[in-house]
Amino acid sequence: MKLNASALRSFLLNPDPNVFIALVYGTDRGQVSEQTSALRKVWLEDNYDDFSITVLSGGDLRKKEIELVDEMAAYSLSGGQRLLHIKNPNLEDGKSALAALSKFEGPHNIPVARLIIEAGSLPPTNNLRKNLEKERGKAIVIACYPDNLSDVSRNCKKMLLDAGHLIDPDALELLASSIPPDRRILRLELEKLICFVADKPQETISKTHVQAVISQAGDGAIDKLVFACVEGRSADADMILSRVLQSGQAPVMIVRAIARHLHRMHQVMSSAKNEGSIVSAMSQLRPPVFAMHRAAFSRHCSIWSTSNLEQALSKSLATEKELKSALGPQPYLIGRFILAISSIRH
Repeated sequence: MKLNASALRSFLLNPDPNVFIALVYGTDRGQVSEQTSALRKVWLEDNYDDFSITVLSGGDLRKKEIELVDEMAAYSLSGGQRLLHIKNPNLEDGKSALAALSKFEGPHNIPVARLIIEAGSLPPTNNLRKNLEKERGKAIVIACYPDNLSDVSRNCKKMLLDAGHLIDPDALELLASSIPPDRRILRLELEKLICFVADKPQETISKTHVQAVISQAGDGAIDKLVFACVEGRSADADMILSRVLQSGQAPVMIVRAIARHLHRMHQVMSSAKNEGSIVSAMSQLRPPVFAMHRAAFSRHCSIWSTSNLEQALSKSLATEKELKSALGPQPYLIGRFILAISSIRH
């Protein structure tokens, strides 16, 4: 059964005890992660240890010779609730999940372990998605698509209000239009904005605050650095990086600029499967691609694969964590990141 936003909120507040499989998928990977975490907390009741959850990647069931039905019927060594979490399932994983669904039939035949399947974009013809959407009693399906501009504005306003800050209407408009429609990036950007005014409790966020935090010093140089990275021009990227760092640009901001570009590419490439072309999918992107960059953006989408994009985005997230945790000299960390992104085979 497919749940809309309202039905999902109701389920998280009062979960149906008969439901034991959840498929969470979509192009907004930040939202996918957010909804997956919410389900884990509900099903494990915020009280779990290493024995209560088993995380598997796509193909692990076959590689590790795991029988999903047996695994779902097994109790935790420490007692209590238990959860299986499969990330990026392949075709065989989907078949195993549907087989498990058919094995646990009947009103009282509920497995010990519940199953969360976390996936990226899935077409309507996908067998796992199609069958779980038709299931009315044992499974739920949660689709996570990018928020529209009004949703982004509402989420920004709520997060700032929760932190004790109001925001001017023109500042909110600028903020919402400057953040890619991905929940993970939205939270990172708002955390940065909240930290910027941390010494001013209940400060009303103005356009000046937003520009100080999200606008990038030396936009032209940043764009050149982003383009050099995604086009695989490692030597050019290294030279541009030196200039950008000398101008005072923070390494974290550089990582986020590249991540934003990669996220927008991912969104367009995923939408192109339904729209029919990159150009058509680009026309739906909000905020729109700058006119002078459209040809380059389209070329970037044509030379990258979705899997390599996801690898680069994971690297972006890991590097930002390293930079925030001071796990090494920042020039070294950002230099290593730039080399890694520009070296990924497209």
